Amino acid sequence: LLLLIDKIVGHIIPLRFVLFASVGGMGLFVHLAVLATLNRGVGISFVNANLSAAMVAMTFNFFVNNLLTYRDMRLKGFWPIMRGLLSFYAVCAIGTISNVGIASVLFQQHYAWWFAGIAGALLGAVWNYTVTSIFTWRTGRS
Repeated sequence: LLLLIDKIVGHIIPLRFVLFASVGGMGLFVHLAVLATLNRGVGISFVNANLSAAMVAMTFNFFVNNLLTYRDMRLKGFWPIMRGLLSFYAVCAIGTISNVGIASVLFQQHYAWWFAGIAGALLGAVWNYTVTSIFTWRTGRS
């Protein structure tokens, strides 16, 4: 399947970005599920629920990307994974701050909670891909 995808779009979009974006799409569902549970289910404020959802989705994305997207540079062992996770958090912090900020503004302007959550999550996708591919998984190369 990956070879087929690479053949179809590889000359336009790198396969690794397609995988990263696919994992991000799965992370978006995780983000929305946590956001809905905390904000609509538990009653936590939108800002706090969205921040928590972003952290859960980032953690999910790191582990799935480590297994699939960066398979050839997979981080192994407790300390390399912890350093990678902390690096992933650090470089995604700007994307997360932007995510929470834009989502909060949209929500305050009476956009639907799910639209605000999606817009915020999409804002950091290209940033996160570029920066984590440089700082998080490059350290995994020997």
